[in-house]
Amino acid sequence: MKMVFKSGNRSAAYLFFGAVFLIEPVVEIWFPIELFRLPFLYSIIGVFVWIYWHYRDKNSELNISWIDILLFVLIIYNIADIWNYDFFVKLSVGVVIYLLAKKAADESKVAYVLTASGCLQFFLILMQFCDCIPSNHSLFRLTGSFENPGPLGGFMAVSLIATLSNNKYSNKRLKMLCVVFLIIGVFLSNSRAAWLAVLIASLYMVMQFMSVRFRIQVILVLLLMIFAGVFSLTLYKTKSAKGRIEIWKVCCVMITDSPLTGKGVGSFQREYMNYQSHYIQQNHSLSQNKLLGNNKYAFNEYLHIACEQGFIGLLIILIILILLYQKYIGQSSVLFPCFIAFFVFSSFSYPGDVFLLYSAFALLLGALSVNVCPIRICNLAKVNCCLCLIGGVLVGLLGYKWMNREGMEREFNRFLYGDDYKGADYISQHYSSVKNSADFIFRYAYTLYLKGEYELALPIMKQAIFLYPTTDKYCDLGNIYKSLGNLEFAEKTYKKAIELLPHFIYPRYCLFLLYKENGKQDVTGQVAQDILDMVPKKDNEEIREIKAIVGSYLRNN
Repeated sequence: MKMVFKSGNRSAAYLFFGAVFLIEPVVEIWFPIELFRLPFLYSIIGVFVWIYWHYRDKNSELNISWIDILLFVLIIYNIADIWNYDFFVKLSVGVVIYLLAKKAADESKVAYVLTASGCLQFFLILMQFCDCIPSNHSLFRLTGSFENPGPLGGFMAVSLIATLSNNKYSNKRLKMLCVVFLIIGVFLSNSRAAWLAVLIASLYMVMQFMSVRFRIQVILVLLLMIFAGVFSLTLYKTKSAKGRIEIWKVCCVMITDSPLTGKGVGSFQREYMNYQSHYIQQNHSLSQNKLLGNNKYAFNEYLHIACEQGFIGLLIILIILILLYQKYIGQSSVLFPCFIAFFVFSSFSYPGDVFLLYSAFALLLGALSVNVCPIRICNLAKVNCCLCLIGGVLVGLLGYKWMNREGMEREFNRFLYGDDYKGADYISQHYSSVKNSADFIFRYAYTLYLKGEYELALPIMKQAIFLYPTTDKYCDLGNIYKSLGNLEFAEKTYKKAIELLPHFIYPRYCLFLLYKENGKQDVTGQVAQDILDMVPKKDNEEIREIKAIVGSYLRNN
C-alpha cells in the first residue's frame, strides 16, 4: 500500500511537470493573452501537490542538503527585491518545481518530460515552416513557442542531450526518431550557443564512457570553446558575436560599480541601458557602437548574476555547480550531461529570463541535488505542521497577487477595447500593486498615450522608462511632452533618446519634427542633414520614408 501511495505521488508530480512543459508552449502560440495566468496557476497547483505529499507521507524523511541551504541563503539575500520588483511568482514556480523534482527524483522520467517538450517544439517549428502558425518574431520564421530562435535552440539542445543520455527506452526506434527530430530542431534554430552546448555535453558523455582523465576533459572543452569563439568572430554571424562582446564590456563596468553585493534582483533591466549610453559616449568607434541596441539581456547568465547579486551571489552559484560536479563526475547520470549543456548555453544566452528554460533549470537542479552533501535527515512527523503552514501562507500570497493581477488585466482590457474610463480609474486606485511590472506598465502607458490622455500617460511612461529605458519609450515621452506644450522637456527627452543610441535615426527624426513645427529652421536643417548622413544599422521602409521626408525638406528650404 505504501509503495502504491508513493507511486501515486510521483505520478502527480510528473503530471505537474508535463503540464508545465507541454501546456505553456501551446498557450504561448495560440492563447498569448492568457500567459500571465500560467505562473500563478502552476505555483498554486504545485504547492498543493507538495503539501498533500508531505501531509500524507508521514513516515517519509526530509533530506536537507548544502544546495538547499545555499539556495535558501540566496533567496533570503534577495527577498526584498524579489517582492518589490514582481519576481515573487516567478520564484514560486522555480521553488515548487525544484522541491517536487527533489521528492520525485527519477532521472529517466525527468528526461522523458524534457524529450516530450522538445519534440513538441519540433512540431511547432514544423508548423511554422509550413506557415500553419505564425512565428513569434518578425525577423525569424522559426521560433517555436519562444520569442526568437536562440532560446528555442537552447531548450532543444537540453532536450536532445536528455534523450541521448537516457537508456531506459524500451522502444529504441522511438528514441532514434526523437533524436532525429531534436537534431533537426537544434540545427534549424541557427543558435551557435545551442550547437556548442550539444557538442560539449556530447563530448562529456563520450569521455565519461571512455574514462578520460579530468585534466584532459578540461583541455578538450577549453579547446572546443576557443574554436567556437574564433569561428563566431571570423566566419559565422560575426556581428552578433562582436555585439555580445560589447555587451559583456558594459556588464563588466556595471560589476565594478558594485562588485560585492550587486545592484539587486531585476536591476539589470533597469540599469543596463544607462551604462551602455555612458560606454558609447566614452567609446567613439561608430562601427562598434552600431553593434549595440535597446537591450535588457547580458547574454551570459553568470555576468548577469554578478551584475545583480555581486560576487557573493555568483560565489553561491559557483559553489552549487562545484558540488554537483563533485557528486556526478565519474558516475552514470542521465541528467548531469543536460546540466552541462545548460551551463554552456547559459554562457552565451539569457535562460533565466525565459520561462521554459528557467523551469528546466529548476527541474534539473532539483532532480540532481538529491543527497548532494546531505546535512541532516528529519522525521516529517515533527515538521509536517510547519511545512503545511508555510505552504498555506504561500498559496495565500499567490492567490492575493493573482486576484490583483486578474483585476488589473480585466480593467485594462475594459479601458483598451471599450473606452470605459472606469477601467482607468480602477488601475489608478490599485496602481501600487503593478507599478513594478514592466510589461503591464508600458502597455498601459502606451494605451493612454494613443488615446490622447497625455496627463495620465506622463507619470506612467516615466515609470516604464525607469523599469526598462529604451529609445522608443523616450521618444514616446517626448511626444507626450510635445502634446502637452512643454517643448523644452520634449527637446531634452528626444536628446536623451539620441544619447542612448546615437546611431538610431528615429529619435533624431522626432527632434527634427519638433524643430520644424516650431519654426527653428537653423537647427532643423542641421538635424535633417545629420539624418541624411547617417548610415542605418538596418535599412527598412520606415527609414527610407524618413530620409525621403527629410531630403524633401532640405531641397525646399
